[in-house]
This record gives sequence, structure tokens and C-alpha cells, in this order.
Amino acid sequence: MQGYLDPEYYMTQKLTEKSDVYSFGVLMLEVITARKPLERGRYIVREVKAALDRTKDLYGLHELLDPVLVATSPSGIAGLELFVDLALRCVEEAGADRPSMGEAVGEIERVLKAAIAAGAADSASNSTSLYNSRTPRHPYAGHRLSDYRAGGMPSTRVEVK
Repeated sequence: MQGYLDPEYYMTQKLTEKSDVYSFGVLMLEVITARKPLERGRYIVREVKAALDRTKDLYGLHELLDPVLVATSPSGIAGLELFVDLALRCVEEAGADRPSMGEAVGEIERVLKAAIAAGAADSASNSTSLYNSRTPRHPYAGHRLSDYRAGGMPSTRVEVK
């Protein structure tokens, strides 16, 4: 699927276990941004990498983060930086530089444990009421199931930089 395939696939036309890891990394970026992989000609992986500043709060990604996530805990989202770090490792250009899926799962478990230990459980219960009190923007709103059948994807023009 467009936006989820790893760069090596385009050269080799072969999918590997590390191809799945790349796709998973793109999915992780979708989760934190509430954006499709390709949106208005922009690729989510490039957008996050370009905006990333590890010296700033929330890695300087405020403009890209899902507003519902930010609204649940404006002072900081427990584990976000670790989650972003993992997502970016998963979308490394070379498959050899990506973690295995088992390593990615283990890292997510560690992030969740750290977030819970930091008191994120309280913020998660508060986010449920916030989420239910407003209608968040859904990245696939307006698409029909038929847009995705038989390998078809909604037309998307990619911006080349």
C-alpha cells in the first residue's frame, strides 16, 4: 500500500520481515499525528523527521501531533518521546537498521510500563471523557470502503522535495 512500503521494496521488489517493521513504524506515526501516511502530497515520515527537535518539549512536534493527544495532557504525554524514537527506528531507510518486530513489541511494553509508572494512568482516564466530549478529526473520514478494494487507493499526489 502506498505510504507503507519500505524504500528497499521499491529497489528489490521483495518484501521482508523488516518491510513489516517499516509499515508498523508508519502506523505508529499515524497514531500520534492522526494523519494518513500520504496527505496533501506530504509523506508523514518525512514530515516528522523534518520537524523533529529532540532538545524541545515533545520533540518540537506540537504542530504535527494529534490535537486530541495534546489536549489530554498539554504538559506532556508520558512516553511520547520513547514512542517517537521507536517509530523512527522502525522507518529507517535500510532494513538492517530497523529493529525486529519482537524488539519493537518489547520496546512498546517498556514504554507503557514507564508511562504507567509516571502516572499516565490518571491522564488516560481523563482523556476518555475529553475524547467523548468532542469529535476528533479522523484521518480516513470521507473515504468509502470501495476506495480500498482490489488494491485501489484514493488518488494521492506525492510532493517531491
